[in-house]
Amino acid sequence: MLRLHEIQEAFAEVMIEGKYNAMAEAIVPGSSALRSMALYRRLIRTNYTQVLNVTYPVLRRFVGPRYFDILARGYLKRYPSRSGDLFLYGRHLPVLLLESQVPRLLVELARLEWACHEVYQASDSPPLATDELDAVTSADPSHVTFRLNPTARLLRLSQPVHRVWLALQLDAPTDIAVDLPLPEEETGILVTRAEGRIHVAALADLDYRLLEAMAERNTVTELEQMATEADPGFDFTRFMASILDLNVLAGVSMEAPS
Repeated sequence: MLRLHEIQEAFAEVMIEGKYNAMAEAIVPGSSALRSMALYRRLIRTNYTQVLNVTYPVLRRFVGPRYFDILARGYLKRYPSRSGDLFLYGRHLPVLLLESQVPRLLVELARLEWACHEVYQASDSPPLATDELDAVTSADPSHVTFRLNPTARLLRLSQPVHRVWLALQLDAPTDIAVDLPLPEEETGILVTRAEGRIHVAALADLDYRLLEAMAERNTVTELEQMATEADPGFDFTRFMASILDLNVLAGVSMEAPS
């Protein structure tokens, strides 16, 4: 006779594989458990598919619900949930798409949507206080570093898939057109959240690299040097003003490097 933990493990596997006979007999010998297990499995598959629908709405609109449902079933089999917390369910979808050798556009679109999902779920963080900003202007720039807001993500993509993402928003203007196939063009994307809405924007290459370096806690001196080496005429003040307007920064440190 199977032990409880063996029944639990076997039951979880059956919910994925769909081979009910032996499991039904082990749970209640000679009963009609087979039909109940099939119904329960269908309910589980529906729930997990719905999680992916919510997490990847643009991808679903792009490929169509029929193909997406097939993809969702394949995902459940390849990456079954190991936790009761469904927040992380779906994080491997870009990997599954890459392994399936689908068009690169689908992989990159899934990566972008997962970043949007993380930003949407992230905890709020207040913007930099006025006194902190005032203190930065008089501090030694070789000591100043910034911390990015949890409601911001940086994403480097091999194609400008943000164009597809923007065009497929439910409130997007009907006259937006995206030429396919997309060019192979490395694009730096910033994903932010403001007033409960997700915002996706493509950044100029140097702006993206500076923001990336800022996220890695480079000092203001290092950022300015990086900008000047790339473009002697770069307007660093303009860059900082744009970052503040986007509410990307959550904290500042003015301590000397150890």
